[in-house]
Amino acid sequence: MRKVISVIAMLLGAVALVVGIGQKTFWAPPETVTATMPQLSGEAPLTLIESSVNDPKLDPVELVIKSKGEFTASLGRDYDVEAWIGDAAHVSVTGIDTTNHKMIAEYAKGEAEVPNPAGDDIFFDSQTAEQTMTYRWTAPDSGDWSLLLAAGGKDAAPVDISVTYANDDAMPFALPLIIAGALLLVFGLALLAMRPGKAKTGSNTQHSVAAVAVVALAISGVSLPMAPSDGDSAKASESAQKSEEAKSEEAKSDEAKGSESAASSEEEAASFPVITEEQLKRVLADAQKQIAKADEKNDSKALEQRSAGAFKYLRNKRYDMLKEEFKVDKPMALTTQVIRSAAVPNATEAKFPRVISVVTAKNNDADTLPQALTLVQANARENFKVVFAGQMLPNSTFPGIAVGDPSTKQLSADAEGLQMTPKKALEALGKVLTDPKAKDKGKFAESDFIKAVHAAQKDESKEANEANVKYKRSVTEGDTKVVSTPDGGAIVTGKLNNKALFVRTEDAEPLKSTDKLTEQLLGSSSSNGDVESTYAEPVMFYLPADGSKDKIQLISASQVLLDVKEVD
Repeated sequence: MRKVISVIAMLLGAVALVVGIGQKTFWAPPETVTATMPQLSGEAPLTLIESSVNDPKLDPVELVIKSKGEFTASLGRDYDVEAWIGDAAHVSVTGIDTTNHKMIAEYAKGEAEVPNPAGDDIFFDSQTAEQTMTYRWTAPDSGDWSLLLAAGGKDAAPVDISVTYANDDAMPFALPLIIAGALLLVFGLALLAMRPGKAKTGSNTQHSVAAVAVVALAISGVSLPMAPSDGDSAKASESAQKSEEAKSEEAKSDEAKGSESAASSEEEAASFPVITEEQLKRVLADAQKQIAKADEKNDSKALEQRSAGAFKYLRNKRYDMLKEEFKVDKPMALTTQVIRSAAVPNATEAKFPRVISVVTAKNNDADTLPQALTLVQANARENFKVVFAGQMLPNSTFPGIAVGDPSTKQLSADAEGLQMTPKKALEALGKVLTDPKAKDKGKFAESDFIKAVHAAQKDESKEANEANVKYKRSVTEGDTKVVSTPDGGAIVTGKLNNKALFVRTEDAEPLKSTDKLTEQLLGSSSSNGDVESTYAEPVMFYLPADGSKDKIQLISASQVLLDVKEVD
């Protein structure tokens, strides 16, 4: 009987081993499988591959994208990509069904044509391919990123997308069968090797079989629990109770930690900058290039590529004067090779239009006079455009801010929490420039620009041949842009309009031009009537936080003569 049992055990063990090993080798499923796209109801100019496709369990995710012709794949933060898509028709690829090996996708109706998204500022990167692209998903930074496919914006975007990943359809009984087969073989061999003894009692046989089983289990690495004593039973019960209590406390602690972690994750997600440093460098380099091209030919149309607001307006005015051969200098060239500081708001409050302020220079030389710039992105499909650019004033400072500082936010012209709202600060600056004795003069730090304006206005009054000179400044609505600084203050960019009215008295001598440009704009070297000169004064200044003892400090400012004319 013993031999029969041992033979049966060894046969069963051998079969179990063959089946178990077979499931791991020649019966094993393919190592990788490919998920393909389902049939969709329509075509769209865009295909959105959401961040959920980048499943960490399938890492690394490798997409194979096929198209009839040329197409682009643009990577951006998920909320930015969704903002770019807007109301356009698109196919959304939201995940991978690893059970059925299918991509999860749906079609959304909308606009049939869109601009070509390739290379837009809002995207971190755009890659172009002809017919086939193998894209390995690599997020450039933390947070969720999405991929936007397009074939120029007019043709249908690619929807032939597949993902290859490791096959999880493993044989679930392979390992148990291998272990069981090994145990049965050991048991059969041990039973066969045992010497038969006298069967005095039935207990000897039972003890022998039990001993062999214990030996077999021990050889296979399986341990058996010892039978507890009566005293141990009570202790075990107490231990189990304490263990359950400990687990309950641990679960509560884990839940609290989970909540804290979730809150921390939300804060982290909210702290992403609206543009990465790499994107910012690319934007500034292209702005310098495009504006230089426009300056070369005084081309107003070319200027539209990278300029808007006050900067565009003043640049066009200068182009017009140069075309008419007025005595004016060429506009200041942008130098954006080195970023000295950058106030880039995080995405929480940075609704469109988005604003960033930066300080740049052509090199890192401490003696190089840096430039202060403000750029605005009107909407997701627009690129950033320069709305302010000027050299920093002597002895002025710009807060040292790194790209991605989570405390940097975009503010409105009526923002609270500052010494005064940005709008009122601009109005106060206008009053201080107009009147050296203005009540708000003590709120502003000493500035060479303010001193130069006061001196020029004093000289104009002296040279006005007994005419009365009146200055009137106002803030240009819509040109005020504000970005907060880590210390609670803000960088404010705006433009003041300054009209200087020269009113002649009855017996006064004719008004005479004091420079060539004034004469050219007036069309004469003198005037027997009243004269109005119009200036633009683009400014950037630091506005301290409410309660701060610091003063408002001009960072960059200039005065540009736009027009001189006789008035009734």
